[in-house]
Amino acid sequence: MFETSCFGPLLKLRKIKLASQLVHQLLMRSMKTKKEEAWFKIGNKRARFGLQEFVLVTGLNATSSENVEMSGGADCRIVKDHFKKSGGKIMKGDVYEAFKRCKRNQTDKYKLGLIIILAYVLLATEENTLIELWWFELVDDLDLFDKFPWGKMSYDYTIRIVKRDMGDKLRNSLKEGESRCRYSLHGFPLAIMIWAFEAIPNLGKKFAKKYCDGIPRMLGWEQPKRLTSSDVVTVLKSKELEVMSTLIPTEVELQEVYWKELTPCVQEEDTDSEDSKGDDTEHGGEPSHSFHQHSPRVSEPPLVRHDHNIADVVRMEMEKLEERLLGVISKRLDRMEYKIDSLVEMAAVGRFHSTTGAYDSPMHNTTNVPVSPPEVKIKEKAGDGEELAGGEKSAEDENVGNETEFVEKGMSGDFCTPEKLEEDENKSTKVVGDIVQIESTGFDIPKGRGRRTKRKARPLCSPFTDPTKRRKLSDLDVYDPYREVDPSKVDDLNKWMEAASTSDLVPLHHCDVEAKTLLDLLNKDGWLTGEIVNEALYHIRDRALKFPNLFQQDCCILDCYFCQFVQSAHGEWQIHAQSPMKEEFKCSKSLLKYVDGSIPELGKCWKDCRYLYAPCCAIGSHWFAVKIDLEDRTIFIFDSLKSHVRKAELEAFMKPLQVVIPMLMKLHVKCDDSYSTEKFKFVKMKEVPQQHNGSDCGIFTIKYIEFLQANMDVCAIQPEYIPMWRKKLAAELLAWHFEP
Repeated sequence: MFETSCFGPLLKLRKIKLASQLVHQLLMRSMKTKKEEAWFKIGNKRARFGLQEFVLVTGLNATSSENVEMSGGADCRIVKDHFKKSGGKIMKGDVYEAFKRCKRNQTDKYKLGLIIILAYVLLATEENTLIELWWFELVDDLDLFDKFPWGKMSYDYTIRIVKRDMGDKLRNSLKEGESRCRYSLHGFPLAIMIWAFEAIPNLGKKFAKKYCDGIPRMLGWEQPKRLTSSDVVTVLKSKELEVMSTLIPTEVELQEVYWKELTPCVQEEDTDSEDSKGDDTEHGGEPSHSFHQHSPRVSEPPLVRHDHNIADVVRMEMEKLEERLLGVISKRLDRMEYKIDSLVEMAAVGRFHSTTGAYDSPMHNTTNVPVSPPEVKIKEKAGDGEELAGGEKSAEDENVGNETEFVEKGMSGDFCTPEKLEEDENKSTKVVGDIVQIESTGFDIPKGRGRRTKRKARPLCSPFTDPTKRRKLSDLDVYDPYREVDPSKVDDLNKWMEAASTSDLVPLHHCDVEAKTLLDLLNKDGWLTGEIVNEALYHIRDRALKFPNLFQQDCCILDCYFCQFVQSAHGEWQIHAQSPMKEEFKCSKSLLKYVDGSIPELGKCWKDCRYLYAPCCAIGSHWFAVKIDLEDRTIFIFDSLKSHVRKAELEAFMKPLQVVIPMLMKLHVKCDDSYSTEKFKFVKMKEVPQQHNGSDCGIFTIKYIEFLQANMDVCAIQPEYIPMWRKKLAAELLAWHFEP
């Protein structure tokens, strides 16, 4: 009987425990807002827990309240039959005892069970809290009880508890330890915990297990262990933390009764929101949306009521998306400036070697300096013809620094700073006994603007691989995916693995990743992140430019973010289609940059392409590749684990691609009114190699795209080659260089 009630989904919960420390850490990052919703600032990103998120997580009815008299009830039948001596005051414990005593009347036992679920789960309070008597009157009419919006009541109470002022207690916990902070979590805190797993994917991956058949979403999570505060803080302070500002329903969830009955309401922006007293960082401005880059569920903007100005809403969401992209660009520029400053500091202390040009990383140690170095005399032609020797220094030398440079006997070990590097490269070095002489090359260096001798920028080389050791492959007429990886790259990879710590940051071409991310790539059961997939696809594009005869040139390889932008555009298009306004729909500038080839790096204009290749991440945890034939208007799906994504989920995931791509083709590629915007069809390829575990989908996706671009049969991608390809990919990513 319980399964058919309004609380039926709660009985299907998997083994899960409330992580009170997780909720506590979220409360410490809460923000003040006048809205009836909670906002949290995690790192430098904001996330909302509102009615929309509550309904998606719980699946409870949250519609407008029926005309129910929320008073009285002392004279109802259930109270008279089971609480005769209560005197109109019934506590939670009394209901539980009555439930255990009731054995003959199963209908009343069922009704008392519904009250227990209300009191202990949805509206949880202290054990000695009094029960509202009108609940008993309402539960006596089961049809009316099931229609009542208990979800809205549970949400309102939970939000009221979350937003209460606990600044002193939270501050004490920061200063004096968690044991000093004691308070009760009333309402439905389990919904907040599961929302955190959805909105902060790193938390879900670290502490819980997710199943793909969870609708509502709380049915898809399993978390049997209790969490410690330190574990949660470690994840929340991660530099690469992913945070979704809102949860957006999938196509499947849009068909659920609990969502159809919900009337989303967009409240006015709270421009006067203040920082939380419990937050130890400054929060600026109002809570805003920031779309997550890796999860298909959050790529669409929030649904709004149709009586609002749709154009303003769409424009507002586009502006926020552009602000997020500008923030990403600014972050990368800051990272680049930091690296340049580090390189300059290293050069100033003599960590660049002029003879090898190798970056002085932990793999290239230069600390083997003699304890008692021989006397070094340097002769150099000064600008005025005067020779400098011994301890004499020119004014230019004074600018270099006062540090003494040592050179071993018999070695050309001159270290130089960037200011002297170009001059030193045009001179030859002679070692005679203990004296090192630097002589001119005998030819004049061109002078004047634009005549400077160009050289390769050393900071652009990978810090883990010596380019001078890289083997040369020329006169190739065929791509060989089974070619053994360069031994020098393997050596560098092994050295890096010996010294690597999981918390270290590894600089790749586009971003810095944690060493654990790269180590997971080497693990046979390791799952590939979006950063690794994007990095691999960049190098595949780069290799295709260097070897145009080996790879397709009428194609464009996209990145992981493309599908997210497409799904966001599809959500905006749905809002626009329902608007009475007849203005032409316009996609975001970011999506148009994919069309003109501005992004991703080394991308191509779609006007010059027939095929688009893109990686897709379905249900947040499974990679597959798509090949989009722009002429045949067909999307081919290459999935290495075909049974993982259900048919309905796949259709919902592919619909934005089917709708948005022909729209982009008509408006920005063909520029022809006669071009049809009819949906592209999609075909799931049947005869494709399948993985033998649950974690190889990422490497299969990369290989599908790699083989397709090389005009090779994807059936040649066999599971027995995957371990070799994992190691090869790790070595080449570390070297910033892919072989043909």
